[in-house]
Amino acid sequence: MQGTVSPEAIIDNGIMAIDTATCLHCGACVGACPPNSIFLNEVLITFDDSCTQCGLCVKTCPVGAIDFPRGHKRSELR
Repeated sequence: MQGTVSPEAIIDNGIMAIDTATCLHCGACVGACPPNSIFLNEVLITFDDSCTQCGLCVKTCPVGAIDFPRGHKRSELR
């Protein structure tokens, strides 16, 4: 994730982690997700357990609001 992130702004459900303060709710991640595991509304972005952690949403997010969960070998969360 880019910049300094408040720990309270990060939702990490063990599948993927979302910086809710940074997320624009633009939907780029939804369109990039091969198994359609991402659900988005005006308030919340969620991932279901069909997520394969392929990382396309991480690469696609224009503001870097999505990352792998804490402890994942590809996670940049601190």
